[in-house]
Amino acid sequence: MTFSEIFSAIGANIEMIHIILFAIGIICMVVEMLEPGMGVFGIVGIIVMVIDVFILADSFIQGLVLFACLAILIVIFIVIMVVLSSYGILPKSLVLSDATNNDNGYTASPENKVKVGDSGVAITDLRPAGKAEFGYVVSDVISDGEFVARGTPVSVISVNGNKIVVRETDGDE
Repeated sequence: MTFSEIFSAIGANIEMIHIILFAIGIICMVVEMLEPGMGVFGIVGIIVMVIDVFILADSFIQGLVLFACLAILIVIFIVIMVVLSSYGILPKSLVLSDATNNDNGYTASPENKVKVGDSGVAITDLRPAGKAEFGYVVSDVISDGEFVARGTPVSVISVNGNKIVVRETDGDE
């Protein structure tokens, strides 16, 4: 008994089922092409189309031939989508078109103007992280492990990239 005979036995209109399944498969594949995702819609679309092909077939060999034709149609569809996308006809929502450079305001971190030996004042409590002012420059700092109260004089003991380590001083240094 073939799938067509099974659907005919339950009284379903087999031509309408083919049209609906094929349309669902195409819609799922178009959604997969246009929306970023994990491939769920594409996989569902292909599975639905393969099921439709084997329902339509009268024998297994005919199903394989129809499946080969469907695979060729899918490859042609993918090639057309790639070509259209490369010419900018389809939306390129996943491509960053702006340059991320300093001229456009993109920076990884501000330049560090504090150097080892600079003296300043903790403007927040350092527990161990906080802010300190060195002249007119306010920087994020980390104490060398101890609590430093706000208003306490500090000096820079190391600078590594944007990590500034300070130590409490007497204010004489």
